[in-house]
Amino acid sequence: MGWEATSFPQLMAMSKQKEPYDKLWRTAQEFNQKYEEWLNGPFGDLDAVKIESEVLDMHKSMYKLTKSLTDEKPNMVANKVKNKVEKFKTHLPILAVICNKGLYDRHWELMSEVVGFDIKPQENTSLATFLDYGLSGHLEKLEEISSAATKEYQLNKALKKMKEDWKDMCFELLEYRETGVSILASIDEIQLLLDDHIVKAQTMRGSPFIKPFEAEMHEWEEKLILMQDILDVWLKVQATWLYLEPIFSSEDILAQMPEEGRKFGLVDTTWKEIMTEAKKDHHCLAATAQKDMLKRLNDSHSLLEEIQKGLNDYLEKKRLYFPRFFFLSNDELLEILSETKDPTRVQPHLKKCFEGISKLKFTEEQEILAMISSEKEEVSFVNKIVPAKAKGMVEKWLVQVESVMLLSVRDVIEKSYKNYTQRPRAQWVIKWPGQVVICVSSIYWTAEVSESMK
Repeated sequence: MGWEATSFPQLMAMSKQKEPYDKLWRTAQEFNQKYEEWLNGPFGDLDAVKIESEVLDMHKSMYKLTKSLTDEKPNMVANKVKNKVEKFKTHLPILAVICNKGLYDRHWELMSEVVGFDIKPQENTSLATFLDYGLSGHLEKLEEISSAATKEYQLNKALKKMKEDWKDMCFELLEYRETGVSILASIDEIQLLLDDHIVKAQTMRGSPFIKPFEAEMHEWEEKLILMQDILDVWLKVQATWLYLEPIFSSEDILAQMPEEGRKFGLVDTTWKEIMTEAKKDHHCLAATAQKDMLKRLNDSHSLLEEIQKGLNDYLEKKRLYFPRFFFLSNDELLEILSETKDPTRVQPHLKKCFEGISKLKFTEEQEILAMISSEKEEVSFVNKIVPAKAKGMVEKWLVQVESVMLLSVRDVIEKSYKNYTQRPRAQWVIKWPGQVVICVSSIYWTAEVSESMK
């Protein structure tokens, strides 16, 4: 409202004066209520850490109040409550030992052996019962058992947490080129979690407190390591399969490499089976639990390595037959060899094989009549080349192209040389390809200079 706030100094002073008394009675009431709950309430509901924190806070408050309250009766109450809190404080070590979530039957049996009688709690056992047992004389040994139980509990809790983390972890599968086959997509998150959990599992298995569930821990560690091994080889097989699948889907390649084609067929069948199963349930634990999955993937990987070696040997033979293939990459060469029935598939790669040839001139019957440069200059071949006669061996008719290219260039130079004297130079230059013009001009220039020097 824009008004100045009203001040009540007396109220503030009275509130401040009342505060220690309020704190005294509230703390006293709270302790009396909780003392009854702690001592005689259900033992299973007690939380030692929480109780210890509350008791220490109450003791701290009461200690300050005994120093600050000057009135006799409030001071007497404060001292009385402080003494009760201090008395209960002495039970905290025993409380910490027995109110432990990690205590199982085996631990209670060990503690019973220490004290000499059965102290295993029943449903209605209270803290007061344990205090009556007089456990303080055996506290050191009991603390050792309870401490070990805590560490076992933490390890077991960590194991359950790891299993929980994998419960909803799934592989991302993507459709591959409308083939009905899925492939693994990004697994970075899975790989990070797997690496972290393998280290954790190995550390935990080395703990001296793992004994009660060592078999379960060992089984879990083996499962994680198996998943890691499967993932490693799975990605390798996938990468190679993706590279080879388009190659061996070509009938021409299969005809030229029947053994490698047979091996790829085996890998292809195994791969599709594995990916189909993984697609049914793509949770990581389920997808990697397929029968003999690691062995099948390793066998496939070995076959793929053999296929790649065979493929490299095959390409090497082609290159040795037609050395200009060394200018092409494996992928480019395979693109040519996978479509041998269509000789025009060579066209995009001619520039790399022949410095001067941009493309070849084909007839409708797929016969080659001439070569054309990047500048659109055309040189007719002296002999017609028929790729079909090579029966799918691309390198064979390309060797013919190389041979006829040399003969044709020699032929066109010879014709240009004769034509030089038969027409004006300006017309002659336009009629013949640029390189031929330079060559013939150089011949005549050299001849004429030599003649002049004589």
